[in-house]
Amino acid sequence: MGLIETLRGPKILNMSIFDWVTSIAGAFLLGKWLGVKQWPLFLVAWVFFGIWIHWVFGVKTMLGYYIGLNKKPERE
Repeated sequence: MGLIETLRGPKILNMSIFDWVTSIAGAFLLGKWLGVKQWPLFLVAWVFFGIWIHWVFGVKTMLGYYIGLNKKPERE
């Protein structure tokens, strides 16, 4: 098992904590760079953008499964 797989191991609701933390950190950095003033709205938009991107490219995610966009992703 590689480093990324190890980092992605801990989960809540079968979603990687590492993925959520890095996504929120990325939103924070981009928001700082863009001068965002409305952080809650920006974070919600960031999550919806992520959902949309995964849907467009056909990437099955647990969040997509929970909201009914895709079938449950298969894990190795």
